[in-house]
Amino acid sequence: MGSGRETAVVTRTAALATAVALYGVVVVLQLWTSASVRMPSVLVVVPAVVALAFGPGVIVGSAVLAAGTRWAFFPVDHRLGATIGTTVVICSIAALGCFVVRLREREALRLAKVNSVAEAAQRAILRPPPATVGEFRTAARYRAATEYARIGGDFYAATDSAFGVRALIGDVRGKGLDAVATAAAIVGSFHEAAHHQPTLRHLADALDASLRRYLNDTEAFATAFLLEVGPDSCVRTQSCGHPAPLVVRARTVIGLPAPPGLPLGLGPLADTGFTHHPSDVPSARLHPGDTVLMYTDGLTEARDDSGEFYPLADRLAAYARLDRPTTDPGDFLEWVERDVRTYAGDTPHDDAALLALTWTHRP
Repeated sequence: MGSGRETAVVTRTAALATAVALYGVVVVLQLWTSASVRMPSVLVVVPAVVALAFGPGVIVGSAVLAAGTRWAFFPVDHRLGATIGTTVVICSIAALGCFVVRLREREALRLAKVNSVAEAAQRAILRPPPATVGEFRTAARYRAATEYARIGGDFYAATDSAFGVRALIGDVRGKGLDAVATAAAIVGSFHEAAHHQPTLRHLADALDASLRRYLNDTEAFATAFLLEVGPDSCVRTQSCGHPAPLVVRARTVIGLPAPPGLPLGLGPLADTGFTHHPSDVPSARLHPGDTVLMYTDGLTEARDDSGEFYPLADRLAAYARLDRPTTDPGDFLEWVERDVRTYAGDTPHDDAALLALTWTHRP
């Protein structure tokens, strides 16, 4: 938003400066050269330049000024036909400029409405987690790869249940509205099942069954990662084909081991010999101030100019070694976003969802 306003200001300033400079050059040259120089005809460009950045009012004003200036030179060159022709061209260009500006404003209004609908859809599908969930402070970010989009196939959720704080992050196979609808179905199922299933393995099975009832495409699936942290600060994890989170601790970064599982939607393949590992065994214990970063592969698959992937673990380790790294999850995610933009540029190649949870419980 801020960059868009800055671009508009720069464009208006450049257009106004160009129009004023052109007008000044025409007037000065006409005053200081012989009457045989036909410079006033160049005045037709003034309203055209103004139309690049301003509305109809300024365009009409510039046209009146340009036409008036042309008639002011009529006693000098006595070219009535040229003066009338220049005036007609100036008025025509001004009218065309007003028409184009109206179309531009109408398109900008339509785009603003589309963005508003997309933002409302994002809030409905990917509701930002509360600032505090159980013993965690939380923050989330979503960056869609499609220009002007606000949502995609990545998803996240967090809730405080009787079993502890449970969090989810994942990525739907595919793109477009079908992926968005699938992500919405998974998030909705999670918010219900997370309060009833006793273990993360049971929760993953419930999400898988719910998704298979919803999907019409037998080849569709979603990778996901489930996290549970109880009041004892013990972390329990379950991977459904998704990368494991990283924990940023004072001056270090640790990975969270997780029992492997099939992506959601591929549950029937478990009957072919795939073995599930128990997910009720703690994989780690959090310390006060630890921040758990859950992410989708849109973050780790960001590339620099040479094609190298974003080294997330190394970059987080560098962050942890800072003199005073912030423990606020929102500020932490802002740092991650700035760092990946610095590394890979502003154009994302895939959707990316981030969920940060900072443990605040002190025994």
